[in-house]
Amino acid sequence: MRRCLITSTAVLLMATLGRTAQAPPAFEVAAIKPSTASSGPLGIKHTPGELITSDTSIAFLIRWAYDLDEARLLGATGALDSTHFDIVVKIPAGELRPGELKARMQNLLAERFHLRVRKETRDLPAYTLAVDKDGPRLHFVELGDGPGQNPFHMPGLGHLVGTRVTAEMLAKVLSGQIGHPVKDVTGLERPFDFDLQWSPENEDGPNRLPSIFTALRQQLGLRLVAHKSAVEVIVIDSVNISPGEN
Repeated sequence: MRRCLITSTAVLLMATLGRTAQAPPAFEVAAIKPSTASSGPLGIKHTPGELITSDTSIAFLIRWAYDLDEARLLGATGALDSTHFDIVVKIPAGELRPGELKARMQNLLAERFHLRVRKETRDLPAYTLAVDKDGPRLHFVELGDGPGQNPFHMPGLGHLVGTRVTAEMLAKVLSGQIGHPVKDVTGLERPFDFDLQWSPENEDGPNRLPSIFTALRQQLGLRLVAHKSAVEVIVIDSVNISPGEN
């Protein structure tokens, strides 16, 4: 009798843990349509009650949802970068837990694009974001209430503007720009505003700006230091380039 009771209790406990460990549900309403010439500039905008993406590729959405730079997403074909969508999803009322918005996007990708991935560890080139020898050249602001919903803005290629951001946030955005993991080791705790301009690698001409590495030193007093590191990557096992029904 006692053995039966222990077994029943264990089963009940496992079922309870299974329910509490479940990922948050996908967005209740998600409108997905192919991008057109009238789509806005590439980006993701979070407003109260909605998350809107414009001209975003599937590969871009996967990297955003899993918080990856380009080098840490493996198995992405050219079609995942060339097929773009505009997405509008409803966000439930109330404050979202940290990371919940991206977790919901992971579920959306799994349900609508049948995305299946696995995690692995690989040795990859990586960078640390450090303060340059002459100190930071940043416009520091008061701590206040923290960053807004859309703290970063890209007016064009090679132009990044940040408002009330932290060094850790900047490191994550730089990861996407250079295609490799970037870890913040600046020790900077206060938020700051910045305006960074550089020339993309494929741009040429008489008015060419410096590379992003030089621009960071000259304009922000920060530097990227290269090294190798064992990092977690996401490997795509399968994905559809056409979304299924909601």
